[in-house]
Amino acid sequence: MGRGLSWARVMTAAVAVQLTGPALAADCRLTTPELEAMHTAELRVSGRDGAVVEFAVKVADDAHERAAGFQHVCPETIRRTPILFVFKRPVMIMFHMQNVRAPLDIGFIDPWGRLAEILPMMIDQAGARRYYRPSGPIRAALEAHAGFFAKHGMSVGHTRIDAWP
Repeated sequence: MGRGLSWARVMTAAVAVQLTGPALAADCRLTTPELEAMHTAELRVSGRDGAVVEFAVKVADDAHERAAGFQHVCPETIRRTPILFVFKRPVMIMFHMQNVRAPLDIGFIDPWGRLAEILPMMIDQAGARRYYRPSGPIRAALEAHAGFFAKHGMSVGHTRIDAWP
């Protein structure tokens, strides 16, 4: 019986760790007040071969919206909803994945509208927060589900924003 009790305690602790982990679907929302406050716009980008891609984005253009980003949003919403973080002037800034429930890609857009870098962003593990930063000043950053840039044929140095929201 002592052995069974010990096993039960171990299982209870394991379940507690799983339930408090970052990927818990019940701890996410299909939308948040911050995501709803962001306006939706069409973003048009072109690549090296002249191909033009247009897609809808949520635009985070104030400090409160940019701070919230995808926090507490369910993976299915993240999959459908890229966020364009726009700054009034070029900035050096860091991004994180605290309270984000799905892996992302982030594209950093330089002051001339070119896609300068794409970084994969992983879900934070308990107690370990990672920061993601561009290597130079940016005018905007586009966060989307992992694989978004490849799916849309967007690549560093060959993609530029044609029409800003």
